[in-house]
Amino acid sequence: MDDRVKHAEEFVKDGKLTRRTFIKGVGWITVASALGAAAGCAPQQHEEEQQAEPASSSGIDAAAQAKADATTYSYACCSYNCTSRCLLKGHVRDGRLVAVEPGEMPGRPDYANACLRAMSYIERVQNEDLRVMYPMKRTGERGSGEFERISWEQAMDEIAARMEESKEKYGPESCSFYTFTGNQSKLSMQSPTRFAGCYGATTWDIEGIMGDHGASMGMKMCYGVIRASHDTRDYEQNSNMIVLWGRNLADTHTSELRYIVRARERGAKVVYIDPRFSSTATIADQWIPVKPGSDSALALGMINWIIQNDRHDKDYLSKHSCGSLLVRDDDGTYLRGPDDAYMVWDPAQNTAVPATTEDVDAPIEGAFEAGGVAVKPAFVHLKERAAEYTLERVSELTGLDPQIVETFAREYSEAKPAGIRMGQGMQRTFNTYQSFRTVATLAAVAGYVGVRGGGASHMGGTKANKPVPGETAPEFNFEEWADTGENKANMVKSSLIYQCAVDHDPVRTDFIWFSCSNFLNQSPDAHRIIDEVFPQMSTIVVADPWWTWTAKYADYVLPATSLWEYWDIYDRSPWVFLVKPAIEPLGESKSDCEMMTMLAERVGLGHLWSKTPEEWVRSWPNPESSSFKGFDFDEALKEGMWGMPTGIYDEALIAFGDHAYKTASGRFEFYTEEMVDFDEQVPKHTPPIEASDPDLVARYPLMHITYHDRMNVHSQHCDCPALHAVQTEPLLHLHPTDAQARGIAHGDVVRIFNDRGEAKIRAFVTEGIVPGVTATQAGWTPERFIEGSAQYLSHLKLSPAEERYSQTSSAFNDIMVEVEKA
Repeated sequence: MDDRVKHAEEFVKDGKLTRRTFIKGVGWITVASALGAAAGCAPQQHEEEQQAEPASSSGIDAAAQAKADATTYSYACCSYNCTSRCLLKGHVRDGRLVAVEPGEMPGRPDYANACLRAMSYIERVQNEDLRVMYPMKRTGERGSGEFERISWEQAMDEIAARMEESKEKYGPESCSFYTFTGNQSKLSMQSPTRFAGCYGATTWDIEGIMGDHGASMGMKMCYGVIRASHDTRDYEQNSNMIVLWGRNLADTHTSELRYIVRARERGAKVVYIDPRFSSTATIADQWIPVKPGSDSALALGMINWIIQNDRHDKDYLSKHSCGSLLVRDDDGTYLRGPDDAYMVWDPAQNTAVPATTEDVDAPIEGAFEAGGVAVKPAFVHLKERAAEYTLERVSELTGLDPQIVETFAREYSEAKPAGIRMGQGMQRTFNTYQSFRTVATLAAVAGYVGVRGGGASHMGGTKANKPVPGETAPEFNFEEWADTGENKANMVKSSLIYQCAVDHDPVRTDFIWFSCSNFLNQSPDAHRIIDEVFPQMSTIVVADPWWTWTAKYADYVLPATSLWEYWDIYDRSPWVFLVKPAIEPLGESKSDCEMMTMLAERVGLGHLWSKTPEEWVRSWPNPESSSFKGFDFDEALKEGMWGMPTGIYDEALIAFGDHAYKTASGRFEFYTEEMVDFDEQVPKHTPPIEASDPDLVARYPLMHITYHDRMNVHSQHCDCPALHAVQTEPLLHLHPTDAQARGIAHGDVVRIFNDRGEAKIRAFVTEGIVPGVTATQAGWTPERFIEGSAQYLSHLKLSPAEERYSQTSSAFNDIMVEVEKA
């Protein structure tokens, strides 16, 4: 019997939450139809028919041609959160997607890309057993999985009424719309937040809760922008060393890996830094296995070695960084002059002058007095802080041999240049911004920022468009979309979402709409969400293509379209992705924009939602802009993409080649005034919070991390049958010494636990992980664990420093656990 049919039969036969059915997909959903039709009935399988080849003089060629003639092609933007943003070319036959291949990227024939996840995704998209097919209303207790099928009209009427009730009781801010990164195309991701603006509701700055904000915070401190992107092609051409710091490109960013491989073939040394020996480590020349959360200590040790050996770039530090800017001894703020100007010391005049003064050879060391105030250049503070990180101390903090640290620092400083690409793996610990800030500062000290083959960036690529002199026309006509009428959204840090629900601070969260988000599976401390956060909300709505863990706790579950079933647009200059439906939406699925339009009509906001999704998409490209010169929407739609004629395609662009930083001083800043109160005005290693608690470590001696791999972009690909050839369940990586001490053999079922929760999972014993550390892949959903979930182990602890500057980034890699044989 076909497995999919068997699962469907169990789905309607068991009708109750048991491990046997839950493990097989959506068997935990009990469906009673209010419309008189069984919503969970096994769908008829649409398998490709095998037809006899027609007899003809051309034989096989004629048959192949006939088959090809029956195939049409459609395109989609792979807008899930791996950041590659690949153009996918879908093969459609008889109304079904039968294959996916990379689409051509105008101007960049080298960039066509599609990974296993994207190519196999059509299996999941077209599997009715996995999709939410109809609007559903909860009939049992939250978490029971008991729902009934209702009509769209009933669903929207009742949801609107509940929303209006919350608004009446607590104000419009008590209604919130939470959109995550499950789909980042414009209409999908922005429709709920635009509706929130129209309604005066709350939206969430999502980077904190997802654990990705440390990178943005650290980059903004140094560069003034949150990404500091650097074109990976530049590494291929110009880097003598490439450092992949916590970035597993081979599994998670496949579109970039080819350039790293070519650079290595050219002779560049590739260094990979990570507690785990990943697929990327296999193509590197050196793997540096640091303890989780010790990245800033390693970088500070390297900075110290470079300065002590007089290898720092004094000219760059004086002219383009804050290194020569004077800092007051009394309060730690920058010395300001006329018109609030930043000041430097002019040796020729023996006085402080504005940093913009020409022909000043400003020193980066020394101590001076300016107007009766004792001052020092900011570099002095960095040098003094870095001096605390001797090779011996760095060895203790990182677990690396001192010789490895010294050799790495020397080779990095001698590479001239070396480029660093940072990844999410080096964040997600307490005060995680320190890692990104410190590594970027390392590149600045070496003089590698803003030079070809150098940089220290978080993402690849830059906005590659040539400016057109005198042109004022914007590329897109977004004015109408940006118009939310008399109201605007109330943006709240997502790090505060739990306390908003429980403590009603800073706003009360009573009604919440989740879209593009499996919130429960991707947020810390799942027990806390289930036991404390969700019970405080009167209404939970989930709009999703899939029966997710979060959907199980919703009051209403609405069927959303996938990326192959809607109209949308994605701006990734110099390209614009244009997406139309390749197949009919399954069941009664609707796009996020259609849902918001229906909701708006019921609360008196229909006049702000007067366009269909197709009309919105068609209205946005601006024919008055040079970027759309010669643009024909329907012709561009046939290829799924428009390459802007203003785009730069052949040149590998570098970040800050002009040294025009977006910081307040206009320079690279490693000294941050806002952090003086925390003694973090210059980079400082702040250790993981749980590993710093000796009592906790005594009970839970292993540090646990989660990582992204080839199987999942979060929870979106767990049920793609083609990927089961790679892996079918999450695995717990642990070192042989840790396994032996606990009597655990490779393949054993183990229990991993702490005070917050537990999970049962199969052990993967490997030397490719740091002793004292365990790791499992992020994204796997509870039905794929033997018991429990990795998110039962995690926590959300607010960081005073991060909250002061911006918001706390969830510390998913800052968890202490114990493991035992189950």
